[in-house]
Amino acid sequence: MAFPHLQQPSFLLASLKADSINKPFAQRCQDLVKVIEDFPAKELHAVFPWLVESIFGSLDGVLVGWNLRCLQGRVNPVEYSTAMEFLDPSGPMMKLVYKLQAEDYNFDFP
Repeated sequence: MAFPHLQQPSFLLASLKADSINKPFAQRCQDLVKVIEDFPAKELHAVFPWLVESIFGSLDGVLVGWNLRCLQGRVNPVEYSTAMEFLDPSGPMMKLVYKLQAEDYNFDFP
């Protein structure tokens, strides 16, 4: 997925949402890693709430997210290791959190 650096955050978010439906799990994670590395906090600020909900699901249960409770290494080792690497304390998700914290962005989550 090519991401020119002049894209608007809403376009970036729309692209990620479309990819979350159309691409396999491992490819989506690879794309997210690239986005987190390449884009500044200002553009990632709009992506973060959606990303949290798409990973962990919604509070009302409508979105199950990555269904982490059912992800098992023996059943699907590729998806399991991909998710574990992405959510690792030194992985891309926490790098995104640290990048947003450095810019003093705040989020309200229920």
